[in-house]
Amino acid sequence: MPVGERVKVDSLDVRSYYSHGSTVISEKLIRFCIGSSLKTICH
Repeated sequence: MPVGERVKVDSLDVRSYYSHGSTVISEKLIRFCIGSSLKTICH
């Protein structure tokens, strides 16, 4: 396998890994915000 192709694959993996991670973090933040807002509404 040529070096150029391997670098492309590595960068794609890193990009998908980071995008997946940021998606998970944003989901957690959204859930946390919804939960805290529900708590304030209930109290």
